[in-house]
Amino acid sequence: MNILIADSGSTKTDWSLIDGQGQVVMTCKTQGINPIHMQDAEVLQILKSELILPESPQEVYFYGSGVTEAMKPRMNSLLQQAFPGAQVEAEGDMIGAARALFGHQPGMACILGTGANSCLYDGEKIVMNTPPLGYILGDEGSGAVLGKLFLNGIFKGSLPSAIKKRFLEWSGLDYPGIINKVYREPLANRFLASICPFISEQIAKGEKYENGSDELNEAMALYRVVLSNFHAFYENNLIPYIQYVKASQEDISQLEPGVKAWDSSLGEGIPMIGFVGSIAHYFEAPLRNVMEDEHHLHIVKIMRAPMEGLIAFHAK
Repeated sequence: MNILIADSGSTKTDWSLIDGQGQVVMTCKTQGINPIHMQDAEVLQILKSELILPESPQEVYFYGSGVTEAMKPRMNSLLQQAFPGAQVEAEGDMIGAARALFGHQPGMACILGTGANSCLYDGEKIVMNTPPLGYILGDEGSGAVLGKLFLNGIFKGSLPSAIKKRFLEWSGLDYPGIINKVYREPLANRFLASICPFISEQIAKGEKYENGSDELNEAMALYRVVLSNFHAFYENNLIPYIQYVKASQEDISQLEPGVKAWDSSLGEGIPMIGFVGSIAHYFEAPLRNVMEDEHHLHIVKIMRAPMEGLIAFHAK
């Protein structure tokens, strides 16, 4: 039996074909598939023309950022057309992250990439999901918001002027060019997130210098910006899950009417937490500072991408 697994974002889709023992037969990439923004013909063209498989799969599992509840029937239909006779399942990227991180165990699953999302997962389904709201209204913890905080800091003066100078040289942009990128060009969220490699690089370089040096002080100023982004993610997105679990375990009268309590058989205390995404991967140290050292959460995994975990989940 061959199983095809897809992890799809807006720009690219990662595919893995595995055999019945969970061994990888092949991997490849295609364009991103988002049923919200694409016509049926566009999706089928990618599935039938770009995706070249050595063998037909018997099962297909597709995880994508555009697979909302409303889009699941349509995406399942498209997968069925592309892979006739196969068992198909289309799901959102959030359940994909939860399965990759925890398998069939409960936990708080988080995606920290260009955008941010999270959920409370009971080992089978999503029980709670704090709405991320996008980078303008929310997306705390994301690359887009980190880029926004950084630009605010260099132009309003809360970050050292030397960092501003290096960034403008690195980016090849000036103030009007940045304003144009953010307010007049499409995909401002991706532009903001594209600043994150510079931030990571500057922190890594500065940490090599001695205490009291300008370079180390500049790195620590950037580190504090990253910390503030992760603090905001915790406060605005994770606290609702923690309060819900605590109320379920300590005093169910605190729950809103009609809300089902967290299953006591899933264990005592706050569930473990895991992260998927480039921001979680590249800023692991400050992420652990906030989640483990300050808030005493148990991070079980930090994964740059979910595919390895999805392969383990679906291997028979």
